[in-house]
Formats: sequence, C-alpha cells, structure tokens
Amino acid sequence: MAKAFGEIAAKALRSAEGKAESRTRMIGAVRAASRRLRICDEDRKAIQLEVTGKASMSEMTLAEIGQVLDRLNRDYKGPMGHRAHVGKIRALWWTLYWLGAVSEPNDSALDAFVARQTNKERIQFLGSREAFSVIEALKKWAEREGVAWPDQARLDALRQTSPGLDMPRLERHAVLGALGVKLRELRVLHASAIGYCEKSLGLSCNHWSWDARQLDQAIRFLGKKVRHAIGKAVSE
Repeated sequence: MAKAFGEIAAKALRSAEGKAESRTRMIGAVRAASRRLRICDEDRKAIQLEVTGKASMSEMTLAEIGQVLDRLNRDYKGPMGHRAHVGKIRALWWTLYWLGAVSEPNDSALDAFVARQTNKERIQFLGSREAFSVIEALKKWAEREGVAWPDQARLDALRQTSPGLDMPRLERHAVLGALGVKLRELRVLHASAIGYCEKSLGLSCNHWSWDARQLDQAIRFLGKKVRHAIGKAVSE
C-alpha cells in the first residue's frame, strides 16, 4: 500500500512538473509572438485583457494562455503564413499607424487594405508577387508620410564607420527620422528625436549601434507621442 501511495505521489509530482513546464513554454511562445509582431508589453497586456479578461499571464489558466497565443498567431495560419513577407507587411502597417496615417493597426484593418490591393481576403493568402505589390504600395504610402527609404549606396557609405549596420536597421532609422519630423510639425518636440530617445530610453549615444530591438523601442516611443498629439489636436 505504501508503495502504491508513493507511486501515486510521484506521478502527481511529475504531472505538476509537466504542467509547469508547459505553462513556461506557452508563456515563452506568447512573448516570442509579441516580439515577432513588434507588440510592446503594454499592448500585449491589453490584448490579453481583451481575450481572457485578465491582463497578466500569471493569473491565467494554461487554456487561457493558449487563447492569447492563438490570437497573436492567427494571421500566421495558412499556406503562406510562414513567409518573411508577412512580417514585412505587418511592420510597414505598424509604421503607418505610428505615423498617424492609419487609425487601426489591427488584423482586420490590414486585411481590408490587402483585399483592396489584391482581392485576397487575408494577408496569409498572398503569393510572392502579390506580397511584393502590397509591400511596394505600403512603402510608397510611408514615403508620402515622410519616410525617406535608404538605398544600397547610403548603406555602403554608413558601413564605412558602422560596419555592423544592415538594411533592416537602416530602414528603422528612416522611420525614426520621419517620426521626428512629425513631432516637430506637431510642436511636440523641438530637439533631436534621436537625442530625445537616447535620454528617455537610456540608449547609447551612438544611435548607429542600436540593435533592432532598441530601434523598435524608439519607434514605439516616438510613435505613441505622435498619435497622442494627433488625437489631442483632433479633440480640440
């Protein structure tokens, strides 16, 4: 009998450990999906609250964490969902959102734009050629909002003093530049946007050394200020 109770206890312990491990993996998957979608912690918690009624994953059941993960991954389901163009299109849509050019960064708003451009209902159904046309349309829209996309010559020149610089990071710098101009036009910022980010976010004084995560952090930081200023101007 003692042996039987010991086996039951050991099984229960293994089961508890397994659940804890699954929970840890699921929480990690939610955080990874948020990083892929460039969703900051504050916005992630808002999504969690919307989906489950709980802002913190520590308060959720394993099933509820799974619901959050499903919500974050839903645009990555389908035959084309794994391709890099999905992330590129989504990043450009968020760029337009931070610049104040679109009112909603959510999936339905992006899908509506994709449908108008390609007659495909959702982003994950795009073929490579269709995705290229959507990316080009979004980049041109961003140009009209002030983003000066860099070319290879610009990257080559900057690499002479910043060898580790790549095109994705340089494009993020272009978005930061446009956000800085927006903030000056809105009379919110009168100093350098880069310097403002350095001081406010505790980033290196050499902005060319900022990695992708730090650049995304700065974009969200300035973007929120742009959207707040636009909202304030509209309400006045």
